[in-house]
Amino acid sequence: MAARINPAWVLEMRKIADDRKEIDVTLSFNAAAQELIKILVLREIPFKIYSLGAGVKRITTDTDVCPCCKRKL
Repeated sequence: MAARINPAWVLEMRKIADDRKEIDVTLSFNAAAQELIKILVLREIPFKIYSLGAGVKRITTDTDVCPCCKRKL
């Protein structure tokens, strides 16, 4: 059985990406993370993935700021 992602969430992520707004989400559902990565790659939006452990990932388009201390890199 294939994993299903909420279509409303996918549409929301696409709209945010199309508007070039900042994305900063924490996901444990791998299929959702894969979908978000595809959305960002297709739109050529730079992003970073931080592995938080236990299968949890943080995906952000704010690539110039440390997610922990909020200082500029």
